Amino acid sequence: MTDTPWRRDPGRVAAGLEAWARARLGGHARVGEVSEPGSGMANDTVLFRLDGERLVARLAPAPESHFPTFPEFDLVRQRRVIDLVRALTELPAPEVVHVEEDDTWLGVPFMVVRAIDGEVASDNPPYLMDPSGWFLRGSDTDRERMERSTIGVFVELHRIEDGDHLDFLRPGEPGSTALERLLASYVTYYEWARAGRRVPVLERAIDVLGATMPANDRAVLLWGDGRPGNILYRDFEPVGVLDWEMAGVGPPEADVAWTTFFQRFFAHMADRAGVTVPAMFERHRTARTYESLGGAALDDLAWYEALAGLRFGTILVRMYLRGVAYGQMPMPDDPDELVMFAPLLARLLDDL
Repeated sequence: MTDTPWRRDPGRVAAGLEAWARARLGGHARVGEVSEPGSGMANDTVLFRLDGERLVARLAPAPESHFPTFPEFDLVRQRRVIDLVRALTELPAPEVVHVEEDDTWLGVPFMVVRAIDGEVASDNPPYLMDPSGWFLRGSDTDRERMERSTIGVFVELHRIEDGDHLDFLRPGEPGSTALERLLASYVTYYEWARAGRRVPVLERAIDVLGATMPANDRAVLLWGDGRPGNILYRDFEPVGVLDWEMAGVGPPEADVAWTTFFQRFFAHMADRAGVTVPAMFERHRTARTYESLGGAALDDLAWYEALAGLRFGTILVRMYLRGVAYGQMPMPDDPDELVMFAPLLARLLDDL
């Protein structure tokens, strides 16, 4: 059994892409150098060349796959977000070549974008802990430039304020502010994701977050999954901003705290392994940098880091249940073990 048995056979993907390309462009079209980096929690990503041009395909999850990460994977919606970002900001979002809604070719819809050359901030192994990776080979000055320029991505993105152009991203849950609706949508996601099980640490998070919600009525376009792992870097500065399936509408703190939370998450995992990681994206310093680069003054990010923990914890529940379904791990006796950072989340909640 492979480490990721839910991913598609590369040979069949290559054949399907070639058939698609020839149907769309003519019999002369040639697809080659097909590879799958094996990254991503929600979908398969395929790198390939079409008539020599480097492209990337993002495939929707297979209908028969166990425990998909999200209830739906809407590529048309993702394209609308990317097109909006490209039109209204200077951010290097990838250029969408085509969204194929016909599942004839690969069994699922897929989106094709032009490839961007850059270094990937890997999640596995985490770039903060990989001694052979490009990040740790850099200097302190390099890392400071990476940190500042990454925060600058959010400043630029959040210039897209709420309006009719974001109607398609608003969650359907009720609430008097975008933040209330955002939290409500996370609760809906948890209720779907848990598949009949109860995860006490996440239910405590829902209760605590609801009882301590800040009075914040700001609303901007949220990347949703904005962090170094979804950015391509060149010379320690962003050259590609990727993965927009979690985009939404809410206060800027929700986006910024997703990155500061992930720093805490990786530091937590490193500490368990007896490893020290570079200190970056500390919440107060990050907020000051965000403001110095032209962003709004931010609320204290503590509450929003706990919000990020709720959402990421729910994602991990789906990933764990997927692993159980494919026979890769046993179901734990303690349901909180479905969330590998439960002690960290508990501490974040205690601070509120």
